[in-house]
Amino acid sequence: MHFEQQVALAHQELTRYGIQSSNSHPISFQLLHWSGLQAPLPHYGHFKTNFSIFTAWYSLIFAIIFILAEIISDTPISLISAIFTSLFAGLTAGISMATYYYYSAKRLNLSPWHQLK
Repeated sequence: MHFEQQVALAHQELTRYGIQSSNSHPISFQLLHWSGLQAPLPHYGHFKTNFSIFTAWYSLIFAIIFILAEIISDTPISLISAIFTSLFAGLTAGISMATYYYYSAKRLNLSPWHQLK
């Protein structure tokens, strides 16, 4: 089965359970799919995979925010402080999102990714 077909079937299953597309296919995964990486949707992904993807995504977002704040503000922001804060925020968001998707998939009793046919 092709990856696009699995994504379509996953969307159908999630829609049956009332999960909106913005929740089932967040922008971080849209960017991964657009770049050619075939990661399962977060409801169907492993906890570690979701944790890694969301941590990287949110760390990047927070780093961009700190760069913009450095450009806009009059007071300089310590580079080390910005890096550690971005990583901490990314880790916190990553663990939160991975936990949400893990328990959401368990609560809804979703089909495993490899069984979507």
